[in-house]
Amino acid sequence: MKTIFKLCLICVTMLLCVNTSYAQCDQAFIDKCSQTSATIKYVKHFRIRFTEAMKGKSMSEGKFAVMLNKGSHYRFFTCNDETKPGHTVVELSSDISGSCGGNVNPTTGAEYPAFDFICSKTGPYFLKMHFKDGKEGCGVCVMTLVTN
Repeated sequence: MKTIFKLCLICVTMLLCVNTSYAQCDQAFIDKCSQTSATIKYVKHFRIRFTEAMKGKSMSEGKFAVMLNKGSHYRFFTCNDETKPGHTVVELSSDISGSCGGNVNPTTGAEYPAFDFICSKTGPYFLKMHFKDGKEGCGVCVMTLVTN
């Protein structure tokens, strides 16, 4: 009987250790990234978590569809788990107008914590997310509505 109890205790301890290894990429991480104020309203969040891309293989990417409304001002915030080397790259596009923006300047490579988009046509838009240079990481993109 004591052996079964010890075995159960070991199993529970191992499960708790596995759970805490991803502690930086849980709901608390998403809540920390979700910035709201009187003029910014939370709409939705998108999370990715990938291991480092292997040499010779393409890096993993998350693809998400969102419906945006004409005349609305959206702000997309990005956050990264500081315990991982990956930096989240977000690109917003549509089938009609192509690229609509992102958090990395394509000419200079500069990264920004947020980018704004004022929607000129109601319809489906697409968010692509990956980690710069295929590094391992956990990242969140929070879509907000600017109401001022």
